[in-house]
Amino acid sequence: MAFETIKIPSASVGNQAHIHLHRFGPKGVKGVKKVYIQAGLHADEHPGLLVAQHLLRHLEQLDQQNALKAEIVLVPFANPVGLRQKTFGHLVGRCDWHTGRNFNRHMAIDPQQVEASLAPSFGSDAIENDRLMRLGLKHLVAQRHDDFEINSLHKILLSQSIDAHYVFDLHCDDVALPHVFYGLHQQEMGQTLAQCLGFTICLEEDVTGTVAFDGTHTQPWVNMQNHHAQPVFSTPCFAATLELRGRSDVDPKLAEQDCLGILDFLAHEHLIERIPSPKKPIALKPCRVDQVRTVKATASGIITYRSKLGETLKAGGAFADLVLVDHPKAKSIPILAPCNGYLFSQTGQFFITKGDTVAMLSTQEQHIQAGTQLAF
Repeated sequence: MAFETIKIPSASVGNQAHIHLHRFGPKGVKGVKKVYIQAGLHADEHPGLLVAQHLLRHLEQLDQQNALKAEIVLVPFANPVGLRQKTFGHLVGRCDWHTGRNFNRHMAIDPQQVEASLAPSFGSDAIENDRLMRLGLKHLVAQRHDDFEINSLHKILLSQSIDAHYVFDLHCDDVALPHVFYGLHQQEMGQTLAQCLGFTICLEEDVTGTVAFDGTHTQPWVNMQNHHAQPVFSTPCFAATLELRGRSDVDPKLAEQDCLGILDFLAHEHLIERIPSPKKPIALKPCRVDQVRTVKATASGIITYRSKLGETLKAGGAFADLVLVDHPKAKSIPILAPCNGYLFSQTGQFFITKGDTVAMLSTQEQHIQAGTQLAF
């Protein structure tokens, strides 16, 4: 068990930020797998920060019991840069103030660079190919530019995570049911994770397009596998984004529940010695990310909802109302479901403007191009 502090190169004079990192279990032992867990990359999403503290307590105990069979790296707050974006009592924390970039975008390793530098290295030994791939990716991350503070932040986080076998990025939505994102190519493992967590909604993403932090880790493996057109690797990286309900769901009971779900998955993967929590299998709702339908506001006003999260909506049915505040008379207009779908997310704002996303529906039809992100 070790604690480390890593300095982020300062963007201005006298404004130094740090990454805190906890390391558990065996490190640098041949054949030992690595797990990387972080919370708060979007600094305004706080349920994960609490889950990380619950994980910290459990991992300390498991480490003392010699129950950890993998190296586990825990970053309890992944974005100190965003955490200082407090303005008039409100924390922003989603996008970098200097560059305007989303903290959870634009960090993928260039696929052409990966192919050019690593493709010739692989032979017939899949385990050796795994080792070469992880070393190669770590080297490519070390070569990245860190001219802006956000680039320095990404480089530090990726330097600790890019060689991991399992990556978990803890996030939350505005107001939502819990759900999990993972690569479409890893359905079985992703659905096992969902069962361990008790998360019904599984969003399966094409990682060959635009990716967030999780897809940054799986995209190189998928692209390299496609390049060779035959099995190359033994144990590619599995990465997932855990959406821990909504922003206001910061609750000790939920945090402990989510923490134990993560530990149950690690136990299932033989990464820790621990008896999993007793659970009944749940009926999952897998859905490709391109099959999620976002519903946009067509005017500005106050939104109220008729339907609750978890309800199945029918096309053309009113599930919310928009109360107009600039009309000559008191007036509201219904918001209609554009298609059949399962309501799993809605906005946490009451006053919305035209074009805002007010709901997300899980469907069985394609609505956007594969590999496209759902939010900016």
